[in-house]
Amino acid sequence: MLAKFEEIINNRHQIAQGWKAAGKKVIGYFCIYTPEEVLYAAGLLPVRIMGINEPPSQADTHIQPFYCPLSRSVLDQGLRGDYHYLDGLVTAYSCDTYRGIFNIWLYNLAPPFARILGMPSMLNVPEAQTLLVHELEEFKKSLEDAFGHDITDEALRHAIEVYNTSRSLLRKIYQLRQQSPPTITGTEVLAVILSSMLAPKETHNQLLTDLLPELTNRGNTARNNDVPRLMLIGSEMDNLDIIRLIEEPGAVVVADDLCTGSRYFWNDCSTEEGSLEALARRYLNIIPCPTKYPIQPKYEHILGMIDKFGVQGVIILLQKFCNPHEFEFPYLQSLLKAHQVPFVCIEVDTTYSAEEIQNQAEALIERIA
Repeated sequence: MLAKFEEIINNRHQIAQGWKAAGKKVIGYFCIYTPEEVLYAAGLLPVRIMGINEPPSQADTHIQPFYCPLSRSVLDQGLRGDYHYLDGLVTAYSCDTYRGIFNIWLYNLAPPFARILGMPSMLNVPEAQTLLVHELEEFKKSLEDAFGHDITDEALRHAIEVYNTSRSLLRKIYQLRQQSPPTITGTEVLAVILSSMLAPKETHNQLLTDLLPELTNRGNTARNNDVPRLMLIGSEMDNLDIIRLIEEPGAVVVADDLCTGSRYFWNDCSTEEGSLEALARRYLNIIPCPTKYPIQPKYEHILGMIDKFGVQGVIILLQKFCNPHEFEFPYLQSLLKAHQVPFVCIEVDTTYSAEEIQNQAEALIERIA
């Protein structure tokens, strides 16, 4: 059953093109601050554009090589035609690099529909809610005009319910990692989460529903009951092989603070109030990344995960040249030291040394043992 989730990741383009062959439209997006529910309510398939483990072949003719590897990979895939089937490109403002990549994509590829939402950077002021509701209203209207599909309150409420179901199921699977030892590995969990960003949500929800009883009755995945329990912290992580390399020396990843991990599904959206207002509130209350302020809820989330999931060590996965996460590293380092949590920092690029990653994971495991 778990193999199906990796198949979705590996066949993401075929799945999206199959959706198009059935007369549907596909929209690519970059960041978890993008309100997928509005796209879904418009009858569109939102597909997250992720990095791939290949050196860029065309992106470096448009941007400097000291852009983060994720942005270079995303742009490169667009320039070489991997996403030729997209009917539009959408993102919410997060970092300046992503905004630049978005504009270069638009200039060179001219997708039929394009929109960047003004997601506030300061999240805890009343004006943030007002601004985001206005942005969502404009976004909704632009989709209706472009695709000729009215987004009714009922359609939006249904979309929110479908996405809340997905988030609830993902949390149930995620929480199985609290067991000692867990019945699912970190690599498997990442595959489940990543695939949820690539497949039609209702189809994926059924897969999650079928998976839960299988995991509940599954034997433990660890080599022994005392296997070290690790947490991953960092920016986007969409490479299953890196997680495998971390777990192979004899550890299990039981928690994370990643935008391709727990931050994607940790909070639901209320269905008891006006839909756009509820959506704005939900996206303003995502566990924040370092491009947002205040950042303190992120550190509370990390400490809560460490306690709840019995984390014994942390691996900070730092995308090379990712300035927001590099800026927060000194504070994060101090936080973990203050709470006496062993950690290592591993810099990640599109080309990396498997041996170096395993050596650093082994060094952390030895400190825990």
